[in-house]
Amino acid sequence: MPVDAPLTFGQLSTWRSIETFAADRLMEVNVPALWDVTGLDAAAIDNALRVLVRRHESLRTTFHIGADGLPFQRVHPDVPVRLERLDLPSVTAEDGARVLRELYARAFPVVGDPGWHATLMSAAGRPRYLAVSMSHMVVDVWAIRELQSQLVELASGAAAGDGRGPGAAPRELAGLQHGEAWAAHRRGAEKYWKKLLTGGPLSNLPALPPRPDERRVQATLRSHRLAVLVGEAAALHRVSPQSVLTALTGAALSGVLARRRITLSLMCANRFDPRWQSIVSTMNQLIPLVCSVDLDAPLSGFLKRTHLGSLLAYRHGSYDVDAVERLAAEAPGEDGSLFVHDCWFNYVTEPAAGPDVPSTSLEEAPDATLTWTPPARNAGHPFYLRVNGDGANWVELTVRADPDLLGEREIGAVLRTVVLGARRAVTAPDGTVGRLLEDAADAADAADGGGAELEVSLFPREPALAQG
Repeated sequence: MPVDAPLTFGQLSTWRSIETFAADRLMEVNVPALWDVTGLDAAAIDNALRVLVRRHESLRTTFHIGADGLPFQRVHPDVPVRLERLDLPSVTAEDGARVLRELYARAFPVVGDPGWHATLMSAAGRPRYLAVSMSHMVVDVWAIRELQSQLVELASGAAAGDGRGPGAAPRELAGLQHGEAWAAHRRGAEKYWKKLLTGGPLSNLPALPPRPDERRVQATLRSHRLAVLVGEAAALHRVSPQSVLTALTGAALSGVLARRRITLSLMCANRFDPRWQSIVSTMNQLIPLVCSVDLDAPLSGFLKRTHLGSLLAYRHGSYDVDAVERLAAEAPGEDGSLFVHDCWFNYVTEPAAGPDVPSTSLEEAPDATLTWTPPARNAGHPFYLRVNGDGANWVELTVRADPDLLGEREIGAVLRTVVLGARRAVTAPDGTVGRLLEDAADAADAADGGGAELEVSLFPREPALAQG
């Protein structure tokens, strides 16, 4: 028999986010993945999917709205495996990407649907790719990567049957989060939010009304050399690489927006507790971090303060968003506005090894690239910076923004400031944050397009322009 349970804090946060999406944009909450299954047997892949459904409750869970208007999860004993098969004479990577786009574009019903499906692509009967699309209510990025690892393990015969047994259950986590055992945790989160809501402005950017032609622009900077510098800065100042980039993003926004208080909404994975580290579910939540930008402070001190602030923020990263919404309603701004997550920061470490470790020699490091691409979303948060990398050898900074608030020049300024800040954190850590912002602004207007400190391995001399 199906079992009903309240939502976990992560599920509830995702549910409330989905409620803000128009019906024609619901596919934007899907989490797509293209898994290389070359060399695996089709029947073994099918069996592996069935094992994963038995192992992980999230793959056989539907979501509903109760008589009290609150969403809840319903865990089923089993659900059909929705696997389509596509056999072609040959299959290229481009074919895989095309099928994944088509799969991703199909929105799931929010209520009453398991929220996932897949397509097995074969070349003359031999499996090549498994395209998977899952609702964000089912998985986050970590979880879908874990599913890929487990599927390959099962289908390759590395794991016999279902030797692992059931995975951690979201309904068990929900019971813990709503129960007495988490009372102190909930009180701590409430205290954190109350301090934030009464400490200053509740937004970074002006609120714009919904527009029928609303869109986003997106740029990605890729640099091997930047990854090396960030690692060196982290080691030098005894902070994490994540904190280095968090602090520099806050400083960059301070320069672009001419504000000394920047509230970054950090994407928190909430997988610190070993008991829930391997759970297949959506765990991500946004937790705000206030970056107080003192122009006279040394860059080294700013990095360390941001690092400590980030640790505190992540400690309270799992919370009841409905309870916070009630707190926010009791603490509006002077103009009556409420708190809004308008500047997002997301740090994602890739599990697979990146390109070969580059030389730290500036002469040998490959050139950085800056490319403009169509964004996955054209609504929602007006500023979003996502860091992708392997944590040591390569890094990508992707900025997506509302061009009516932050245009091409501002996006370039943010990226340029982050890069210059990483260099200064290693070469001139006693220099002030204010000097960094001044010099980053000057670099944008330099005749060589980057200034003497921004070698082509860190920032391209003539960045590509956005299209449209």
